[in-house]
Amino acid sequence: MSKRQATSSNPDTREKLMRLAARAFGTQGYPAMTMRSIAEQAGIEAASIYYHFSSKEDLIDAVMAHSAESIFQHTRNHLEALPPNATAEERFKAALVGLLSALVTYGDYALAHGLMLAQLPEKVRERQIKRREQHQEFWHSLLKDLQAEGSLREDADLALCRVFILSAITSAQAWFNPKKGSPEKVVDELCSIFFEGGRPKNKAKPGRRNELVAS
Repeated sequence: MSKRQATSSNPDTREKLMRLAARAFGTQGYPAMTMRSIAEQAGIEAASIYYHFSSKEDLIDAVMAHSAESIFQHTRNHLEALPPNATAEERFKAALVGLLSALVTYGDYALAHGLMLAQLPEKVRERQIKRREQHQEFWHSLLKDLQAEGSLREDADLALCRVFILSAITSAQAWFNPKKGSPEKVVDELCSIFFEGGRPKNKAKPGRRNELVAS
């Protein structure tokens, strides 16, 4: 059996190629990644990669779809594990824990998922925009539930709230260390700041300092 035959028929090869492509996209960018280099890293002949993906665009499209679905499903699993009578705040926190743990679990995929859309081919970019819009609707719904429950101000800008909290969570890819703390602990602290603010309790808001006017 030839090397191509052996690797092409392996059901794990496709996933391995996507994982390597996700890493290449995340570290090198789309223009620099090549089908040949990914095939070499996977230990297969260059032509064998086309048994699984017809083109580089087809490969990165599969990577982005898998990344989005894996992260979203992982997030939803944490949400669905709650009892039916869970509060909106409990659901919000569970979803954030799910998202943070997904970023850790899916490493290279998560990194590729968060990169700039401008690097992607047009058709892949359009599909990725639709996926992101679905995710945004998911978080918008959770924030609306917080408002309905009275846990979030009625006049709060939900789009800014979403950007504020999700930016903090997704930035964890650069600093979060599971050995030094759990996703639950990080989310608890972030939600404390989000819901209660960073000012110490029972401390009055300071007045504006008098401006010094030069004589």
